Amino acid sequence: MEQTEKNEEETTNILKTRTSTEHNGMELTIAMVLLYRINDCDELINILYDMIKNEETFDDKLKFNNENDFYEYIIDIVKKEKYINEYIENFKKMIGSFSCFTLENIEYIYVSGKINKHSEIDELNNGLCKLEAKSDVYIKQKNGEFIGLSVKQSKAATKSNYSVQKILKEETNKLLTEIKKKYLLEQGFPRFNKSDREKVNALFYPENEENPYMRKLKEEIEKNKQMICNFLVEKLYCSNVTYDVYEFDGKQLNKLMKPNDNLNVTFEEYLPYYFDNNGEKRKAAKLFYRLTCGYKIYRVEVRWKGNINNASPQFQIHEE
Repeated sequence: MEQTEKNEEETTNILKTRTSTEHNGMELTIAMVLLYRINDCDELINILYDMIKNEETFDDKLKFNNENDFYEYIIDIVKKEKYINEYIENFKKMIGSFSCFTLENIEYIYVSGKINKHSEIDELNNGLCKLEAKSDVYIKQKNGEFIGLSVKQSKAATKSNYSVQKILKEETNKLLTEIKKKYLLEQGFPRFNKSDREKVNALFYPENEENPYMRKLKEEIEKNKQMICNFLVEKLYCSNVTYDVYEFDGKQLNKLMKPNDNLNVTFEEYLPYYFDNNGEKRKAAKLFYRLTCGYKIYRVEVRWKGNINNASPQFQIHEE
């Protein structure tokens, strides 16, 4: 620990001038485990700080979108030190079961995050939408093949966010937007005001049967639930991606494989999710659905990301 503290002191002036944004430090942690087979957080931070001190920001096998990303990831790692030991331990246990993660097979690791800027990865994902190409880390093997890794901070992390209105037909999207705007105008909330957030949210609680937007939204989801089910499963399991994709959630490392067509796949509104652990009805502007794929069960929340005035609700998926 003393060496870690010394390295932290030596690099404080470098890091304090930088501001962390949306960089999940676990993405770099995973890459460092694969390349250095590190055992704990102290070892991870010591190596990273030595790389800064010696101005060896980029390992020959480690590639970032840009140099600044390296520092942003370290800032996030330092914030999460107390969680990283278990994260590393679990990942190391899991990779032993997959020969593709053997160090001798790795040529390069691309730490791309959600906004990739590597031309080789762009070429790999050519023709795929961002919902399908959802890996955060890409491993190029010495045989030229790629592996994708979707890196979650924890099992509780959202699996995916998809705009509900965009999944529906374009005319339905426009109609829902018009209904929402008209309703908000009638209720005295023509534009977003932070002080009105709670009042506006209450208007969109499921029990408010006077809300024409929520009635129409539920109607459209019910009418299109088979299409929605197919869409969610396809994107959740990266069905159209041409390379193997794995997901690590801090506990388990799983290969994402599209469920067999004969497997029981369902998507239905699920009333128990509307209640908390104490049996009380949730006070939230959400709808709740359950997606099942064989033995896998997912809670799908239809919830707002951002303010209701300007946003579309999203399907946010959580594994049970």
